[in-house]
Amino acid sequence: MIYKFGEKHVVFTEQVVKTFEKYRQIKKEQHESGGILLGKVYKDVIVIDMVSEPSKEDKSGRYFFERNVRKAQKIIETAWRESNGERIYLGEWHTHPEHTPTPSNDDKKLIKNMLKDSRMEIDFLFMVIIGITNNYVAIQRKGQKHMEPLKTVSPKEGLEITLYENQKGKIYGFKVAGYTNFAPNGYDIYNAALSQIFFGTINSIVALTGVSDYIVEEAKAFIRFVIPRLQDNDDEKIFILFDSMAVQIQMVLEEMKQKGLTMVNIKVEKSIHS
Repeated sequence: MIYKFGEKHVVFTEQVVKTFEKYRQIKKEQHESGGILLGKVYKDVIVIDMVSEPSKEDKSGRYFFERNVRKAQKIIETAWRESNGERIYLGEWHTHPEHTPTPSNDDKKLIKNMLKDSRMEIDFLFMVIIGITNNYVAIQRKGQKHMEPLKTVSPKEGLEITLYENQKGKIYGFKVAGYTNFAPNGYDIYNAALSQIFFGTINSIVALTGVSDYIVEEAKAFIRFVIPRLQDNDDEKIFILFDSMAVQIQMVLEEMKQKGLTMVNIKVEKSIHS
């Protein structure tokens, strides 16, 4: 699951999506389920990589879910502590026994109250409702009267590649979001080529340099790989491998351009701190 929030991408990791699918109310006897959303906020992307699951302390029925406040707070504090303050509370999720879910008045009240009482520096929270067929994903911002539904990233929007550069112009990571699989039949070779470049770069850096202090986040139609310390430190071997990746990307994009395929956008962002 990948959405757009202004210029940011909002990404739900594969493990989180599997949890949502696990509790989808497909059977008539199923109660509503839910929990809290946890993740990391970066300059250009928000990654929701952890959710709490229903427990015996929660209350639920076919048409309601009420999570245990104390247990949720413990989960939030543990996640924050174990991630050195990087993983924070980002909102709420629950299921509805309807094909295309919409938030109830209680849902709207809950997310507004949580945002009002939040001690986090962020000025927004997410509400996710998992329906029988479709999902509802929205953002509640401080000062806004209503939640704002988010739109999924469409294949028609193409692929966005972001190269992260430090102040010396050296690449220390990248982000890839979106799709190229709507290209005409016969051109899917470019999907494979780009995928090989990105994953090949990650594997080469890890295998050939022994680096371990990297961040890799992956979901359907999304991957982000960053080595934060390279924003301020040098490692020529890693920089060479990143440069090689950039050259390969440009070669593929040039060939695609010659064939009229312009669904890939590449940009550079200077020194964002992870």
